[in-house]
Amino acid sequence: MKIIKYLNHKISFYKILLLFWGLFWLLNGMDKFFNGSFVPNPSSYATKSIIYDMDGKKLYKVQPVEPYGWFGVNRDAKMVGYFKRLNLSKWLALTSLYTIATIETILGISLLLVLLFGKIHSDWNRLNMKIIIGIFFAFSIFDILFGDRMELWEHGTFLILATIHYIYFLFAIPGETFDTLRENLYKKTKEISK
Repeated sequence: MKIIKYLNHKISFYKILLLFWGLFWLLNGMDKFFNGSFVPNPSSYATKSIIYDMDGKKLYKVQPVEPYGWFGVNRDAKMVGYFKRLNLSKWLALTSLYTIATIETILGISLLLVLLFGKIHSDWNRLNMKIIIGIFFAFSIFDILFGDRMELWEHGTFLILATIHYIYFLFAIPGETFDTLRENLYKKTKEISK
């Protein structure tokens, strides 16, 4: 029982959240710099369909093209496709993509630095969380403009999650300080109820 209490006091929930958001943004930003490439998957299990002639002779097998690479998703192609829908140039799409990637990477590093050197109630941490909320808000607007409902659902969900975490960071009281506050509230409640 003592080990559980010890671990409960040593493992900070807000530090876990900061680690999550720091790695989330760092890896999200790096994902845009390290594009995977599209390669055919010739494996028999991946066959999408087979085309036969009228005599039953196999003419073609349709195989999927899958992303391959360290991060797997080719963000360049996806972003260029979005911008093409609005008759915007490839240059603008890629400039926007790598600007966003740089901001995300810096944000991830900033959150990890708060984890190592900052405080939960610092202006630095509050600014990081506001930037996160702002990015998800901007992404949601972007998704609406480009008609990507799945991305809108994802970014909207993360917007809600980031807002909840921001509120938690504003009002969180860590470990023993919370226990002391809780005990004092219980004592006052008992005194009032007498």
